[in-house]
Amino acid sequence: MQRISTGRGLAAGLAAAALAAGIAAVGTGGSAVADSNTTTAVSSGPATYTQAVPTGSPSQYSSPLERCATGVDHPISGANPILSEPLNTAFTSNVGLSESVSFAGNEWYGDWTFTFTNTSTQTLSTDCAVLIWRAASSSDDHGYGASVAYGHPQQDYVEVPRGDGTSFYIARLGFHDVTLAQRQVPPGGTFTYRWGGQPSSAISLTQIRDSLRFTADLTLDANQSMVLHYGTDRLTN
Repeated sequence: MQRISTGRGLAAGLAAAALAAGIAAVGTGGSAVADSNTTTAVSSGPATYTQAVPTGSPSQYSSPLERCATGVDHPISGANPILSEPLNTAFTSNVGLSESVSFAGNEWYGDWTFTFTNTSTQTLSTDCAVLIWRAASSSDDHGYGASVAYGHPQQDYVEVPRGDGTSFYIARLGFHDVTLAQRQVPPGGTFTYRWGGQPSSAISLTQIRDSLRFTADLTLDANQSMVLHYGTDRLTN
């Protein structure tokens, strides 16, 4: 299991909330010296969409509101199916978002951060959203934050090494014991996903940025088919 973040540096100006679990950063053979760096932002997804609103109250674990509050491991046999999928080379999202990647650190250790902005005209719930991206292998620290205070998000997560020094990472966010408002991002609001590790030249910031697929849960099905398909594990906070 990966080491769990307890709230290490989220993007400046963001109200942070620690999240347990999983994503990566680094390493083929040698290290590469890395300074603070940020990509330009890219955008994807519709400005308007329909997202079902869950009923229930915090800690009512049988209610739709708490549909991702708990989880189990989903082992799969054989090679992970993501290894046979073509590489994603342009950021995609089923809701209106912009996304950039930044790095801050040195040749021994640093943090990479996805920074998202809700570019749609609607309030977005990030509960049960799935992020899939490619980065250098073997991250050891992971976190999530937003421009509104979040409660106790967890993750369903798996790293799938490609054998070339990079890995695919799949993470489903799972909030629990907080109100719906604490799971939402308003139009213009921001949220982040951060991972830490030792930098290398295995993959560039731009390639990481463009590899990302973001899938919001629009129908209250919790994106369950995705975690079953890719065989995620439940990591707690």
